[in-house]
Amino acid sequence: MDSSSIQEIISKYNPNVTGAITDDEISLSSKSWKKDLYFYLDEDTDIEKFIEDFFILKYIPRLGCYMDNYIEFMLSTPYTFFQLSFEGYNVPELECFDDKIYYEISGISDHLFNIIRVNEKYNDDFIESLRYIATIKIYNVNDIKKISIDDVSFIEVAKNTAKNLLFDLSYKHSLVLTLEELPNDFEVFEDFEDYDPVFELAETMVNIKDNYIKKSYDSDLINYYYRANKMDDSEFKYTAYYQVLECIFDEVYLHETVQDIKQIINSSWFSSYDDENIVSLINVVEQYNKNKNDREKLKLVLEKYFKGDSHDEAFFLSNQDIIDILINKLKKISRKEELKDLQKIATIIYDYRCNCTHSNREYPFRTTFTGDYNELNNYIELIKKVSERIIINYNNY
Repeated sequence: MDSSSIQEIISKYNPNVTGAITDDEISLSSKSWKKDLYFYLDEDTDIEKFIEDFFILKYIPRLGCYMDNYIEFMLSTPYTFFQLSFEGYNVPELECFDDKIYYEISGISDHLFNIIRVNEKYNDDFIESLRYIATIKIYNVNDIKKISIDDVSFIEVAKNTAKNLLFDLSYKHSLVLTLEELPNDFEVFEDFEDYDPVFELAETMVNIKDNYIKKSYDSDLINYYYRANKMDDSEFKYTAYYQVLECIFDEVYLHETVQDIKQIINSSWFSSYDDENIVSLINVVEQYNKNKNDREKLKLVLEKYFKGDSHDEAFFLSNQDIIDILINKLKKISRKEELKDLQKIATIIYDYRCNCTHSNREYPFRTTFTGDYNELNNYIELIKKVSERIIINYNNY
C-alpha cells in the first residue's frame, strides 16, 4: 500500500490529516497537532484496519480508549508509575476467544500513545515516558454483555470488568495492579533502584493460563476491595478491606432475621389471629435487633460467606494461608481447628479494626500510625485474604 492509498483511507475520517507510509511505519500529521504521529508496523498488520481503528477509537481522558469489543486502560503498581513495560521480555501471547471476555497485559499500544499525544499537553519527556506504561486490553465486552459503546453506562461497565479481572490477578497470583489515570499536569516520579516491576510483572504473566473472565463478582464488594488495593499500607488500608465485609452486614443480618421469623410463623403453635402470638414474634425480633452489634454481624458474615457449607478439611485446606497468618505471624491461634471458632476470628478482626479507627481524647487521631508496622502488615494481609474469600463465596450463595 502506497501513501496515496493511505491518504484515501485517512480522508474518510479526517480530511485535515495527511499520511505517509514506509516499510515499517505510518506517519500522520495535521496543522492542529504539535507533532507528527508515528505508528510502527509489522508484516502481519492489516494497514487499512490499523488506520481506521485509530480514528474510530474513543478517548477516555488520561485513562484509556475503546471501540466496539476493545477496551484499553493504563495500569500502575503501588510502587512506581512509569516502569511497567514488556520491552525486552518474552511474554507469550495469550489465547483469544470468541465466546468469552478475555484480556492481555502488555505495553501501551501505539494507538493509545498517540491519542494521548494529540489530546494532552504534556511535555516531550513525559510523553516519551508513556512508552514504559503497561495497559490491560480487554476484548468482547460488548458482545458478551450485550451493551453498546454508546450506552451511557458503558464506561462504568468497562471499568467494573477490568476490576473483576484485576481482582483475579490479585487473588490468584498476588499481582496487585490498578487502573491509573494520568495526572492533569506533568509530575516527577521517583525511580526505585531496588525494585524491578518489569521483571516481576513479566515473570507472573508467563504463569497465567486462563486470560478470560470466568465470573462477574459483586460490583460493590469489588469496588471496596479495589479501593483498598490502591492504598499504601496503613491502618486506613486495613479498614478499607474491612469494608468489604461491613458492606453486607445489614444484608446478612436481615437474612438471619427473616429465617428466624419463618421458623416462628411456620411452627405448629403460631397463629396470625392470636395477638399474643404476634406480640411474641415482635419481641423476638426486637430482642434480636438489640443484641446484633457489628461484632455479631461480622460473625454472621463469616458464617455465611467465609465458612459456608464446606466440610472441615476442605475449609482448612482452602484457608491454609489465613491459618498461617493467624498461627505463625499474629500468634492469635495455636492450631488450625480454631479457625472454626468464627466468634474468635470475628473478634480478632473486629478488635483490630477498632484499634485502627477509634479516635477520642484517650485515643486521639494521629496523622501517623504509632503501632507496630510489622503487626499492621500482617493484619492487612489477613483482612485482605478474608475479604477475597468473602467476594469469591458471595456469588455462590
